[in-house]
Amino acid sequence: MHQEIELKFKKISSQAILPRFAYQEDACFDLFSPEEAVIPIGGSTIIDLGLSSEIPTGYEVMLRPRSGMGIRNGIIIHLGTIDSGYRGNWLVRLFNLGNVEYRIQRGDRICQGALRQVPRVRIVETDTLSPSSRGSGGLGSTGR
Repeated sequence: MHQEIELKFKKISSQAILPRFAYQEDACFDLFSPEEAVIPIGGSTIIDLGLSSEIPTGYEVMLRPRSGMGIRNGIIIHLGTIDSGYRGNWLVRLFNLGNVEYRIQRGDRICQGALRQVPRVRIVETDTLSPSSRGSGGLGSTGR
């Protein structure tokens, strides 16, 4: 049995649809469009979910794409984080990388949210860093 964390949502639009899990074992909850929209080929649109939330301190919600939308239709989202102190409305930007315009209907699942624990980080300035096998190599330093 896993620990259960309460995540509070407030509908700030009468059209808003509360998030829910498709299956009990799912890692992410589904988020639904409260409106119709069309995403042109190569374009994007912002969907206001009509929701605000109260996320427990020490947690965040990560917004993620739905794999089926991306694989079948080329629809991806701008990845995002909803911080615990944020009480504003949730917005999602969807991009159409597919070959046809994409229509969203009210009630369509458009992305997922993942509640994740976030450790408190202390930023420390230093003059030296410990060595590593990678060093400063990046951007293709490991080859193809």
